[in-house]
Amino acid sequence: MNQPVDLLHALEHESELALLVSQPPIAFHRTFVDITQSALAALLLSAYLEQQENALSQDGWFEVNATELEYRTGLSRREQITARKTLLDKHMIQERKCAFPARLEMRIDFDRVSHEILLAARRRTQRSSAPASFSPSSNPSSMATPWARAH
Repeated sequence: MNQPVDLLHALEHESELALLVSQPPIAFHRTFVDITQSALAALLLSAYLEQQENALSQDGWFEVNATELEYRTGLSRREQITARKTLLDKHMIQERKCAFPARLEMRIDFDRVSHEILLAARRRTQRSSAPASFSPSSNPSSMATPWARAH
């Protein structure tokens, strides 16, 4: 049987534990799973959306740092590459490599993402696959998402 853990005592004496448990939760737009067919791609697209919204660039391009993304999302470099390929194949993002200084930049194609969201909504309506206990009209918070307000 495992010994009980005194988490408060451990937090006071183990700085790495404090850093570990103080990390923010990872959240992503559920709709992005529907349009990418991948939770990893949805998570990466959500992280890119956050980065693009915070970018100073007027043309929508933002720098991608794999190490920072791994820290923020938990996605390994390999998972990032796979998810990025999914997003590129679906034309939801554009990428460019800049030479000086060497960096990778991305831009979300909001027209394409919006189009895919609309198609996903239409497919869902056609299938009528929403669980009987859930109705968007019974959940007012689901109607005005941050995505809808921002774009």
